[in-house]
Amino acid sequence: MTDVQTDKETAGEQSTGPGINTILTHIALPVRNLDAQLAFYAKYTNMVSIFERVDPETNLRTAWIANQRDITEQAARFVIVLIEGSIPRDIVGDEMKEEFTFLTSFSHLGISVDTREEVDRIAAMAKEDGVLVLGPMYRNAIVGYICLVRDPDGNNVEFSVEQVLG
Repeated sequence: MTDVQTDKETAGEQSTGPGINTILTHIALPVRNLDAQLAFYAKYTNMVSIFERVDPETNLRTAWIANQRDITEQAARFVIVLIEGSIPRDIVGDEMKEEFTFLTSFSHLGISVDTREEVDRIAAMAKEDGVLVLGPMYRNAIVGYICLVRDPDGNNVEFSVEQVLG
């Protein structure tokens, strides 16, 4: 049985989890410079900032970015939350470490585009900017045609087309 067959065969099965509905809504990334990150996503994607604020209690500055087509009248279906500032020790204690650049090696955010030409354009732009990590290249029928780009904090962002997601 292949991975694709396994995914398709189990897609309709119920979760064996705790009996609650779950929906992935966001990923939160600590960033050193929120403005640099917003500029990166504005240049390389069509994501837009849908919410920004400075928390008066922690002084953390945040922006929520989303794909235009994921924004509904009620909310966005999925957002990336970018958080700039120091971890508020009085709230989380000393256990949580201040870390950046954790999407390295194979770790990455995956962003789908419509054509190979878009992947090529993004890769060329990233190469000119000195942030191209890999590609553009066709890996296989599952991974598709990809390039890997490094954001201002050193996190990997993959741009792909022809990728099988289920």
